Amino acid sequence: MSAGYAITTYKLQLCYKHLDWFKQTQSLFDAVLAFYYEQLDQNPQALSLTNQNLLRHLELKTIPQRNGTQPENPLPYKKVPLYFRRAAINAAISLYRSYDSRLKAWEENHKGQTEKGKPKPPGKLHASMLYYKGMYKDFDDKRIMLKLYTGKAWAWVKHRYTGRPFPENAETMSPTIVIKGKKVMLHIPVKEKVEDTRTAKERVKQRESFVVVAFSSSDTLAVCTAIQADGSTDYPYFIKGGKALAHRRKQLLGYIKRGTAGKKAPRLITQPVGNDALGVCPRGLSSYGQAEAGIVPQDHQPGRPNAKYYDKITRVTNHYAHEVSRKIVDYAKSHNAKIIVMPDYGNTFAKGTQHYLKTSVYDFIGRRIINDVKYKAWQCGIVVQQSNIRDSAKHCAKCGETIAKYNTEYQNPSQKFYGGRNFVCKNGHQGSTVLNTARNLGESFYQTFYEKAS
Repeated sequence: MSAGYAITTYKLQLCYKHLDWFKQTQSLFDAVLAFYYEQLDQNPQALSLTNQNLLRHLELKTIPQRNGTQPENPLPYKKVPLYFRRAAINAAISLYRSYDSRLKAWEENHKGQTEKGKPKPPGKLHASMLYYKGMYKDFDDKRIMLKLYTGKAWAWVKHRYTGRPFPENAETMSPTIVIKGKKVMLHIPVKEKVEDTRTAKERVKQRESFVVVAFSSSDTLAVCTAIQADGSTDYPYFIKGGKALAHRRKQLLGYIKRGTAGKKAPRLITQPVGNDALGVCPRGLSSYGQAEAGIVPQDHQPGRPNAKYYDKITRVTNHYAHEVSRKIVDYAKSHNAKIIVMPDYGNTFAKGTQHYLKTSVYDFIGRRIINDVKYKAWQCGIVVQQSNIRDSAKHCAKCGETIAKYNTEYQNPSQKFYGGRNFVCKNGHQGSTVLNTARNLGESFYQTFYEKAS
């Protein structure tokens, strides 16, 4: 069995004494990046070269050679370290290729039309500093020595950092320094070996067991159930936390609604909360909706009103998504499952057919959980497959009859009640609506793949 690898970025916080040195280094990095971006803009034909050859081409045009030959367009900054310069060149190449590809795609789709929607070159060129070997050394479990520009000269400075430990037998790759206000973060890609790299098709042929997951917007965020190769099911696992997440979000949104501009300013709650009042983001959600979904709107970036609350909503949502995804993967490992089957909700909320994708999309974090499960599962040698949800939430998993949903015993079950946590069918089968959805997904996946493979 061939082995593969998984790369996860660890985010560590640096302890520093000279924040201005990091800012000076970042400023110089952006200046070098902008210089090489301009070189590419003046000679776009060079993009036909590979990245390695393009880097060499730019260096020959801007750096004096060993034999004393002077370049055409010398780099206006002196004593820039080799690997610092190359990191800036690679960042410039990446930014320019991205803009060039977007521009060509627009030109192909808008031939002879107006300039409306034409991609614009980036106004401010910026990229976080990638440190190749030569710009850092003495990297261990507690410290790292970084080369920084003080404004006058380059200096080696030792820093401590805090964060989760690296896994055993893992390879750390080149770090990236990210400055966020007064915080300086060290983003370390960590490469881990994955022993089991079989495809899902191979695992089905070898009759491996699998786990099915369904999501909801109630207190139960996810339900997992394991299905063996013979079709039998194991005990389900209900992952809760929806009420705590909703409470924390509501609390933070209350701070935003009450406003932070002062007593004389009109409260946000009295203002219109539609797209006309707050603007629309690329995903089609209002600013209020972005906050519920855990997305920081463009109008609420750092330095804007209420930015800290939107940032907190994002962090809280990410925390629960990571926590639930870890529990899903641990459940699959405990049942020795090699496949995790999850719903396929499509790329937009409009494609979903479930009630929580239509009426309360802001509370739903299922897509985020799915993305987190994918890389966590791959690290453990488990693959994730997504299955079309179809009518899995509308029919009984035991008899196939249409189900009616309800919340409590005092509520009359109804087929049109979308928020019910429980269900009942005309044959008397009843139970959890989310567990019923998971079983339907598992049955559909089993019939489609396992029965055909047998």
